[in-house]
Order: sequence, then C-alpha cells, then structure tokens
Amino acid sequence: MLENTLNRLDPDVNGPEEPPRLMTVLTMGCRVNQFESAAMGQGGVGRGYRLVEAGEVADLVVINTCSVTGESDRQARQLIRRAVREYPDARIVVTGCYAQRAPENVAALPGVDLVLGNGEKGRLWEVMEEMALQDSHERIRVGDVSRLTEVPLSDPVDHFGDRSRAFLHAQDGCDRACAYCLIPSVRGPSRSVPLQRVVEQAQHFLEAGYEELVLTGVNIGAYGRDFQVPSSLAGLVQALLDLPGLGRLRLSSLDPLDIDQELVTLFATRERLCGYLHLSIQSGDDGVRKRMGRGRGRREVLERIAWVRKARPEVVFGADFIAGFPSETEEAFAQTVALTSEAELSLLHVFPYSVRPDTLAAAMPSSLWVSGEQIRERALRLRQAGEAQLARVLVKRLGCTETVLVETVEEGWGSGKTDGFLPMRFPEARAEWRGGLLSVRVVGIDEKSNSLLGRVVEAVSHEE
Repeated sequence: MLENTLNRLDPDVNGPEEPPRLMTVLTMGCRVNQFESAAMGQGGVGRGYRLVEAGEVADLVVINTCSVTGESDRQARQLIRRAVREYPDARIVVTGCYAQRAPENVAALPGVDLVLGNGEKGRLWEVMEEMALQDSHERIRVGDVSRLTEVPLSDPVDHFGDRSRAFLHAQDGCDRACAYCLIPSVRGPSRSVPLQRVVEQAQHFLEAGYEELVLTGVNIGAYGRDFQVPSSLAGLVQALLDLPGLGRLRLSSLDPLDIDQELVTLFATRERLCGYLHLSIQSGDDGVRKRMGRGRGRREVLERIAWVRKARPEVVFGADFIAGFPSETEEAFAQTVALTSEAELSLLHVFPYSVRPDTLAAAMPSSLWVSGEQIRERALRLRQAGEAQLARVLVKRLGCTETVLVETVEEGWGSGKTDGFLPMRFPEARAEWRGGLLSVRVVGIDEKSNSLLGRVVEAVSHEE
C-alpha cells in the first residue's frame, strides 16, 4: 500500500525521476538467435530498460554469439572486443553458441562481466538479479545442454527491431549427428515449443502489425516428435495458417527428408504458405552425403522436391551446400553442381568446408582432406551455378503478378521479397508501404542486382 500511495504523490515529493537504463542487444547467426535476442530485449523493456541502437550509449550490452564455423568464433571474439571498446561503462553479457562452447575463453576476454550458456539464456534477468542480491562474482553460468528437455519460457515478443517480417521460434536443438556440425553439442537435443505457446506468440506479432511470419527452429522438421503425444510440423503450420489476420507464413531451412505428404498438401491448398523452401542438402553425392551423416541419397532428395513441385509448380527452392567436405572428389562435386540444375535450386548458401574440432569429420584421415585452394574454387563454381539457376527462375516470372513484402523504401524505390523469396524492386513507392504486402506486376529484370523489376498493382487483402 505504501508503494502505491507514493506512486500517486507529486513527483517533487518523490524526488527527481531516475533516468532510464539503456540496453542494446548485438546478435550473430541464425534466426533462432535473432528471436531469442528479441525476447531478451523485450524482457529488458519490461524491467525498466530502454532499447537503443547499436553504437548509442548503453548501460547493458548483451552479445548473442554464433559458433557454426571457425570464422563465426573469430567474429564473435572480434564483436566482443569491439563492444568492450565502444561501451566502456556498460555491463557486458555474452551468451549464445560460442559462449556455450568456449565459456572460459569468453570469460578471459577483458571487459566481459557475465557468460551465459544457451540453457541459461532464457534466465538472463533472473541470473542478474541473483548476482545482485548475493553480491556474486561467479561470471560463468553455463550448464550441460544435453540435459535440456524443453525450450525455456520467454517474455512474449511484440517488436522485432526494424525488420519487416518476424521470426517465430518453434523448436530448438537437434538429434542428428552430422559429421561436420557442432550444433547438438551447443544447442542440446531437439525440443519443441508447445503449439499453444507458438500460436500465442504468433498472435502477438500479428497484433503488432507484422504481415509475414517466418517459422524458425534449429531443425524445424523435427517439430513435435519429442512430445508425449507426438505431433508434426504440418500440424503446427495448419494451426498458424488458420490465424485471423495472418498475411503469409514462411518456413525457414528444412531437411528435404522431413517433407511429408501432409506438408505437401498444405503447399497445394493454402496460398498463405509461402512458395519457397530452403533445403539443407549439403551435398548432391551419395557417398559424401553418407560420410556427412545426412541419411538417404540424392534420389530421395529429388523425390521430395518433385512432390512439392507437383503440388505447387511455382515453388522456388534454395539450398545449403558445403564445398570441399573431406573425401569430396571432383566427380562427387560434379554431382552437387548437377543437382542444382536437376532440382532447379536457385538461392544457394554455399559454405566452404572448415574443420571444426570435436566433430567426426575432424577425425577423418588427412589424406581425405580437400586443399584450401580447391575448396575456394569449388565454392565459387557452386555459387555461379546457383546464380545461373536464379537467372532462369527470374525470366520465368516475367509478366506474372507477385505478392511482395516491402522491406525498404528509399528515394522513391521500394524493395522486398516475393512469395517465392525472389528479390523485387519497384518505383513510385511510398514510405507507409514498408512492412505491408503489395501486388506487383513483373515488368523486367535488373541483371546487375539479380532481382525482378515491377509495377505496383494494389495492396493485398488477408482474405484467403
């Protein structure tokens, strides 16, 4: 009662108001990291912090790191050192996959105040309060992620920075044992967010005005398999597509072998499900795929792609590939290049292979390793193959009317992505269109930027 009474008194009686505490979150890596960063920022706002842009003065800096490659580790250390220099008076908290994998190395960097593992990330504010109450100097809070059984609750997120689309976190961790990958050791086993929690978070985003949601996870194809009564990714997608006010739903990266007929039916019948799939393929050669631990071979990959393309012919496919995995011969690499053509894979993420300590691939005989020069050359050729496919896909869209999510408006030109995630530019754009869906007719191709050129037709209704 005393606290409530004082809050109603004249400000002069209470004394001057304290200035707001300022917070910024610096994020590396995947969409799951980006959602978690948004949740930590939202939690800060609920506790009296004001979020500021990177580079502004801040009292608290949270750095959410990545460790998918050796280059990611280097960039994480670089980002931490830069943050310490740029925010000399701020408290520096480092979390994420690099913090989980090498907590002592992170804590040894000058200026780092707290290191949180991925399992502790959701308890950021609780840990900070505990440390303040106990006057604790325990700077490393990193647990065993292999023991995690659920995705921690987080504050609902209703603001996703300056992005036009919002990432919807549905799953974490991975049960696969791919020979090149550290993710299971830093993220833990596959765990799904309960369907109702995903739906409630989606509703928060829709109420905040987001037109497009991106369903995100470390391995979203495994969604629901860990529940006591198993469910599926398709069941979650169906529930989200039924939400009133949804503009469109996009799936993030998916293993092609996780595509089932239930999901294919949704692509055939639900226009709000975006016509783009980004597939985690990694290699088009059966022998290399087997040594990678990717399961079945190229025939099954092509089969799943054909299922979707038959259900919805205009679907655009992208893919992740690794160039130069140990034992990859020139003939095996040629199989990967051929797959981009056979499957019409046009938006490629190509990763030059680099050795990751503590992975199965790192223990392979050095006689199987591919030289750095060959890896770089193959990565370039694979990117060029993807660009050639993209050029063919863009030509096919000439004369079509596309639904575009407007991402930027600058100097009268708008830009965004189509339903199939193809880049689009169009003139006579208005600032208020940013974040909205527009019908845009394709009238040309900008070969310099590999994007479509269009003319706006009208705003898009959410009625399906």
